[in-house]
Order: sequence, then C-alpha cells, then structure tokens
Amino acid sequence: MSLVDKNQTTLGRIGCEMPTWQRRGRMYSRLCKSGLLILATVSFGQNPGKSEDTGERAVQEFRNNDWPAAERDFREVVKRDPSNVFANMYLGQTLFRQEKYPEAAMYFQKTRDLQKSGKQLNTTQDRILTDQLVMSYGITGEMRKAHALLDEAIGKDPEYPLNYYNRACAFAEEGDKPKALANLDQAFQRKANVLKGEQMPDPRADSSFQKYVRDPDFVSLMKKLGVQ
Repeated sequence: MSLVDKNQTTLGRIGCEMPTWQRRGRMYSRLCKSGLLILATVSFGQNPGKSEDTGERAVQEFRNNDWPAAERDFREVVKRDPSNVFANMYLGQTLFRQEKYPEAAMYFQKTRDLQKSGKQLNTTQDRILTDQLVMSYGITGEMRKAHALLDEAIGKDPEYPLNYYNRACAFAEEGDKPKALANLDQAFQRKANVLKGEQMPDPRADSSFQKYVRDPDFVSLMKKLGVQ
C-alpha cells in the first residue's frame, strides 16, 4: 500500500509513479480477474429499457478500460437506481481507476451500507470491496478509517489472509514494526485461504516493508514463513 507496491504487476500496470498505497497490482488485477463473478450477477434496475441498456453499455466500457465512459454510464444507473449495490461498487472502482480516490471511497462505503440493508454481495465480492475501500482510505491518508475497516473485516472474516496482510502494511507504513510483523505472521498462517487464482504477495518486494528488508527480525520471519 505504501500500503503497497502491488500495482506493478499484470493487469494492474498503469505506467506511472504513484503514492505507494496505490501501487497494488494485486488488487487491480484481482478485481479484473474476479470481475466476471460480479458481472454475472449485476442487475441494473427494476425497469427494462434505457436503464438496462445503459448498465450493459457501462459494463462493456468497464471491460474495455474506458473509465470516463464507464463512469458516465454507471453514474446514470446509480441516479436511476440508487440502491443498486453492483452499480455503486463498479462506479467506485471506475473512479478508483481514474485516481478519484475520495469519491471512490464514498461509493465503496455506500455499497457497504447497502449490504447492511439487505443488498448482499457474496464472500468474494465482499472481500474485493473491502480491499478497494481500504486502498482508497490509505491513499487519501485516512489511516484511522483503514484500520477500523480492517479490524471489522478480520472480526467478520478471520481466516482471510489478505486482511492481515493489509493491516501489516498499514502498521509498517506507520513504523510499528512489532505489529507489522505479527500481522504478517498471521497472514501467512492463513495463506491457504486466498481467493482462487490468487497468491500471497511477497513482503520483500512490497514497498511497505522495504525499510525492514535487512532487519534481522524481518529476515527471520521470512525464513520462518518459507518466503524464499
């Protein structure tokens, strides 16, 4: 993040230097690879016709990485159907990809609020949403909110390793080595529970932990975890 250096890989490459919190190719690529899981269940309102057509066009624009066009059309869908959980989530992601992080966070949070009112995402979708909102908070310096969200996510989904990894990144950014290493340990203890097709990041290549790469405690932990 710095929480990170993960956007230098696969579909996450965007070809520019950014604050470290947004350098998370894992998250960009993960949403893209998992996108079909979400897109398969997208519903663009109760009424057929123009709203549905706009939604389908927005999906295609999203798939084509045409972020301004996708933003325009997802905004229209959300305007017509404010409670559409998927349209809100994808509008947030479209804004995120354009580095409009404060507004992205607003729509990610709205998606979470809609879930509380009964508009449910499945577990994979909820994990992706949490990652994206944590990233948005981290990039904009909202560390207290990032920590609160991660604490909540761990309480609700305690076996998902990336929640601990993200929290380790946050503590590392804040210079709290003991908590950073403790959460890395917790993350790798649960590495078997990553999403299908995903792998645990290598902390040694993550900008969040660069200050520790020669630290004896960090090196010892990497050996213990089998990170070679």
